[in-house]
Amino acid sequence: MATFMQVPVPAHRKERQFRLKDDLSLNLSNEELRERYRFGREGITFISNLVSDDITRKTQRNHARNVQQMVMVTLIFLATDSFLQVVGDTIGLHKGTVSRIVSDVLTSLCNKRDEFIKWPRNMDETIGDFTV
Repeated sequence: MATFMQVPVPAHRKERQFRLKDDLSLNLSNEELRERYRFGREGITFISNLVSDDITRKTQRNHARNVQQMVMVTLIFLATDSFLQVVGDTIGLHKGTVSRIVSDVLTSLCNKRDEFIKWPRNMDETIGDFTV
C-alpha cells in the first residue's frame, strides 16, 4: 500500500500592518515640530506644496506615503544627521524607502534652487554692499 505523506499546512500569515512608529503629522505644537524637524507647521506646509508636483506617487496602492510624510521623513534625516537605517528604524520604514524618499525630495528641492538662490550679477555692486 502506498503511504501518505503528511504535507505541513502553511500557517496563516499575519496580515501586514502599515503603521508608522511616528505618525508624521502636524498634530504637534509648533515648538515640538521645530525641535523634531527644525521647521514649523508653515515651513513644512510650504515645502510640501513646493515639491508636491514632483514627488507625488502615481500609484493606486493603499499605503503610499503622502507628500507631507515624505517631506517630514527628509527633514528628520537632515535634522538628525543620522543614518538611513537609524531614521528608518525610528519611524518604522525600511532604509531603502527612506533613501528613495530623501533622494526624491532633495532632487525636487535642488531643481527649484534658482527660484530662491540669486547670485550677484555685478561684482562692483556686491563690493559696495560690504563697504561702509
